[in-house]
Amino acid sequence: MSSERWGLGPVEIDRNAARRATKLAAVVLCLVMAVQVVIVAVFTLGPHPLQSVTEVPAEPDAQAWDGAPSETLSLDRQQMTTPYGGGSVDNVTVQAVTNDTHVAFRLEWEDPTADTEIDEPDAYSDAAAIMLRSGSKPPVTMGANGEPVNIWYWRSSWQHSDADPGGDMYAYPHPDAETKPGEAAENPVSQSTNAQYGQNYYATGFGSLTNAETQPVAANGQRTDDGWAVVFQREHETAGDYDAVFEDGEQMYLTYAIWNGSADEANGEKSLSYQFLTLDPGDGTLSETDSADDEGANETDTNDSGVVASATTSARWAARAATNWPAAIILATGAAWLISYWRIRE
Repeated sequence: MSSERWGLGPVEIDRNAARRATKLAAVVLCLVMAVQVVIVAVFTLGPHPLQSVTEVPAEPDAQAWDGAPSETLSLDRQQMTTPYGGGSVDNVTVQAVTNDTHVAFRLEWEDPTADTEIDEPDAYSDAAAIMLRSGSKPPVTMGANGEPVNIWYWRSSWQHSDADPGGDMYAYPHPDAETKPGEAAENPVSQSTNAQYGQNYYATGFGSLTNAETQPVAANGQRTDDGWAVVFQREHETAGDYDAVFEDGEQMYLTYAIWNGSADEANGEKSLSYQFLTLDPGDGTLSETDSADDEGANETDTNDSGVVASATTSARWAARAATNWPAAIILATGAAWLISYWRIRE
């Protein structure tokens, strides 16, 4: 019996119990590693390849999108500056494809009403936008001084309006004839037609949105069974001062905003993602940024959006805990060995 025991200082170890406890601890080790793999797969949005295609599609229902990986981002109401509001759209699903010359992004979201007419007061258009910046992650507040962002914008009234897209919203009464000073001044928002259905903007913070001199962005939106699907397309190379740069070694940061016309959303009242995606043109990945990078960006209140944000935060905490594998393995294996040894020795 004495051969089955050995001393470790003042502590006497039962060898038989120790061997059996070690076997059980090995089983626990395998289980912990398997659980980590499952949690990471469920809760994290790992890198997805930016699908390379022969021809970058301009149509939202093009076959090229069928095999393109996707990321779904939660949206919340805009609550950083006046006018606060929005939040009627819960999430947006994003896809990306590229080739040697062009890149395209596809956005899809649920919206039961097609709001395409703004020919009278209190009529608002459905719309979508992508905010991009090359190199470093910009403030989510539409950039900042010294940190300009590139914004691509699509509005359903430009593409799907049955009436004059400007209508009475941009008309001004005159004794001789009705005039449209915005259209006469070539304000891009006031134009009756927009051949590309999209606009290219720059911004350095709230209230600084500026129409870019160059307009290389084309957009195309279509109704789906549940809402809208919109494709933004652009050549890799452009001449604009602050256009997003799709070059090797220049990581791209992107975030998104959606406007629901029937919910009276316009301007700052919108549903937006406080989480950035990153696009690395060098290795072709589109992925969600580390949640720690965006900590504090989305200060939600106690509304429904706060519940969604809380659930998302909990999921990401679980993912981070699972990926801290050295500590998890040591703690779980050590605890399993001690408990097993104690029970077997009894």
